[in-house]
Amino acid sequence: MLSLFKRFFAITLLCFTTLSASAYDDETLILYSKIIPRIVLMSSQKDRLKENIELCIVNDKIDELIGLTLTNKLRDTYPNGINNHPLKLTNTTYSTIDKCQNTQLIFLFSSTDKNIEKALQYAHDHTAMTMSYDPQYLTNGVDASLFLGRKVTPYLNLKALRKNGIEVDNLLIRISKIYLNEGEK
Repeated sequence: MLSLFKRFFAITLLCFTTLSASAYDDETLILYSKIIPRIVLMSSQKDRLKENIELCIVNDKIDELIGLTLTNKLRDTYPNGINNHPLKLTNTTYSTIDKCQNTQLIFLFSSTDKNIEKALQYAHDHTAMTMSYDPQYLTNGVDASLFLGRKVTPYLNLKALRKNGIEVDNLLIRISKIYLNEGEK
């Protein structure tokens, strides 16, 4: 009977720790919250600003809480906006990405390749910059991510930026790690 109780306890503990685990790190979300608006201001997207910096956070339905967490961190980091530009934040899923219509930057959380491709096409059609939590999506054509090494640096896909007609400041290029496709290395 005691053995059965131990097994039940172990399985229950495993289930709860697995369910509460997240593929997203809170400290990394804080870093993104500090950098996302600055990326907009260091690119040609700043020319599209009317009053607000409009950011769209896109995630799968299962990651909705993570998307809201990033939104809250952005609000906490820039409660009054940045450089006299309030932040206008939109959270949505890949299936309702059309809510991102007037944004300067679309931030992508992990999803299927089909959803990432759909989001990239949407961003291209609406001249929005893309940034992803996962740098692996630079291979799909995402414009930017973060390189988390000994120091944190922006990670830019210059080929994707050029394709989308987005220019970035020379300072941003100098402080960034540049993504190169396999054939470009």
